[in-house]
Amino acid sequence: MSTIRTRWAGLLSAGALTLTLGACSDDGTVAESSATQTQPAADAGATQTPTEATEVAEGEEIDPTEFVAMMKSPGEAMLSSYTMTMIMRTGGEDVTLDGAVDVSGDSPALDMEMEIPGAGAMEMVMVDGRLFMSMAGLTPDGKYLEVPPEQLGDTASALEEVDITSQMDTWEEAARKVVYVGEEDVDGQTMRHYQVTVDSAAALDAAGVTGDDAAAATSAAGEEFVYEVWLDDDNLMRKLAFELDGVVTEMTADNWGEEQEIEMPAEGDIVQGPGGSVDDSTSTDG
Repeated sequence: MSTIRTRWAGLLSAGALTLTLGACSDDGTVAESSATQTQPAADAGATQTPTEATEVAEGEEIDPTEFVAMMKSPGEAMLSSYTMTMIMRTGGEDVTLDGAVDVSGDSPALDMEMEIPGAGAMEMVMVDGRLFMSMAGLTPDGKYLEVPPEQLGDTASALEEVDITSQMDTWEEAARKVVYVGEEDVDGQTMRHYQVTVDSAAALDAAGVTGDDAAAATSAAGEEFVYEVWLDDDNLMRKLAFELDGVVTEMTADNWGEEQEIEMPAEGDIVQGPGGSVDDSTSTDG
């Protein structure tokens, strides 16, 4: 399981999740949009100007640059927060992850719960650049261990890249082909399915992943990597799927633009060292 988590972190740090945004017109045709869009206001009642569109037939390619422009059309406010569910299937075992993300502030915030076969449940909370973990066998029930920055390694950059929108320019460089597959039913909703082929080395290079990390990721992904992406009529990614080295991953995203309740653990719930006592040194009380 540790290998799976390492490979997923490598993909995430390369901006893999940024492929999961796109846009479609409201009349049932796929939008091949101009880059000029009206951004939505931050309040919940805001509306946005529809994407200018041309018809694209099933099986037709879309220019990757135009696709990136469509990816940005929902606007910064709408794309700044979301919830996500991810399932990684391998060897008959499922690794599941559920959580919330908010990148509207100076640093990304997230709260993720993961179920790992043989290891149980784990929770990761990141707020104000500080990462906390809670895991059976590592921390007492209901307590969190703060992970020192020097122990995070590549995980730190991977978590920073949880902002789906931050790597769109990377995909503008790395996406080699985008194909509109057609309309499909996803959980009772009609969505538009795209297939995106990415140059692995270019994506890693554009994301700043180099050396042994880049070599390992490229070895796992191959020269090119294909993502299946489903978009709703509001120009928001709702599902992403891909296969890597026999591991099938599916991710769904929802509640775009909504306020997420992500809070730092209470100081009394932070422990010092695995299985250790409460760390009073982190208290901010006078």
